[in-house]
Amino acid sequence: MNIVCIGYLHGSGGAERQIIMLANEMSRRGHNVALVVLAENNIRYAIDEKVKIYDLSSCEKGNNTIIKRFLALKRCLCELKPDITVNFWLQSAYFAVCIPQKYTGKIIYSERGDPGDKEYSGLLGIIRKICFKFVDGFVFQSRGAQHYFKQNIRERSIVINNAVTGDVYKFKSPSYNRQKRIVTVGRLSEQKNQKIIINAFAEIHDKIPDYILEIWGEGNLKDELHTQIKKLNMSHKVFLKGTSRDILDKIYDASLFVLSSNYEGMPNALMEAMCIGIPCISTDCKPGGAREIICHGVSGIIVPIEDQKELAKAMLLVRDENLTRFYVSNGWNQREKFSSKIVYTIWESFLREILLR
Repeated sequence: MNIVCIGYLHGSGGAERQIIMLANEMSRRGHNVALVVLAENNIRYAIDEKVKIYDLSSCEKGNNTIIKRFLALKRCLCELKPDITVNFWLQSAYFAVCIPQKYTGKIIYSERGDPGDKEYSGLLGIIRKICFKFVDGFVFQSRGAQHYFKQNIRERSIVINNAVTGDVYKFKSPSYNRQKRIVTVGRLSEQKNQKIIINAFAEIHDKIPDYILEIWGEGNLKDELHTQIKKLNMSHKVFLKGTSRDILDKIYDASLFVLSSNYEGMPNALMEAMCIGIPCISTDCKPGGAREIICHGVSGIIVPIEDQKELAKAMLLVRDENLTRFYVSNGWNQREKFSSKIVYTIWESFLREILLR
């Protein structure tokens, strides 16, 4: 197959990583793959040498950015003439449906966030509704995202979970020497809601006085979180750790991983924490990605979003060694389900199916 993946490579986000992983794997499987960088070429992940990169980000300069971006993509696709075009961002999908299909091939759109987000309540929602009439196939990360849409879209769709990176598999067993650290990983933002983890930890720190909380990530709420920590007199217990290229090594021996997001497409950090053997807690973030990863009470704990008391109560899990071992054992068994071999075989089969429709 001749496959074009279209990306907005803003940095180290989950969508950026997943589209690069898809391009890499399809290339390794013998397909002719091009990665079109439509905006902000800030690639943070390794790209297979066989993947052809077309950088159109220079069209961002000056005025009329959207028009220039569209025209640049059209010229590129007219040159490449792929069999299939894969879009992880809505804008590239509605660009693609405005270009004759003899240049785009079949069009795939993969929803990477919450389809019920308020950003779709206005004009963008109208554009999405019109665009989706012309999309050939949809990939959703969770059943919750898939079932947000009506039957005419669901019948053209499939649910494919994200794949974890190969770095997960260098850990041959869970840690048997856990440090008294509770960790979270993610962009410091309202979406990820690290504020509630800090408050929940402050609520219970007297019950687990030997534990610290480490928050890994960067973002625009860094200063605000620093202020919050100081007001709670928790500067000796809660630490903003920044980012790290070897984040899994940094958190491997933690006692607990906590995800506090209000919404997520499918939380990669949670998947990877579980797959390296850390007991996990997550909020029930919309549209249901966490529930694709954690089976509540079996492989971890799910708590309601924005519920500080339930989150604090769940974090006391660190005191129950038998229960944490139970969750770790069941979570560890998810490694195969989220492996590249399984996930990209499903992707490859779906792409072939769409081509035959």
